[in-house]
Amino acid sequence: MNEDKQEKALKSLEEISRIFNEAMALHEKDQEEYWESLTKEQQLKAFCAVVRRIHQAEIIDQGSYRHALYGVFGFGPESYAQAQLAGYLTIHNSIFSSEHEERMLKAFCVKNGIEDADKKVTEFLI
Repeated sequence: MNEDKQEKALKSLEEISRIFNEAMALHEKDQEEYWESLTKEQQLKAFCAVVRRIHQAEIIDQGSYRHALYGVFGFGPESYAQAQLAGYLTIHNSIFSSEHEERMLKAFCVKNGIEDADKKVTEFLI
């Protein structure tokens, strides 16, 4: 690709990024205005309903990010970026169960040739 085409492509990507960021900022503004339009009682009801669904998706189901959005909340693909920019993907990725951590520690021991991985991990976690 010559320099002129690369420059055009870069400018197009910058424009797409600008448009995307503006759209997401408008969504965030709309979401916050909606939240502020609710009474405290309505906010608490909405909060509890959302937490209940996050608990189901993350703790009970231990599902993927898409499972939470599409399966538990019933949203479509339009929710992916909005929820990500709201911080949900970061929250999702930060949740680890004790079983997951134990599996990771055991896998680390096996990969690094540490003998008696099960015993050592169990002793470490106690």
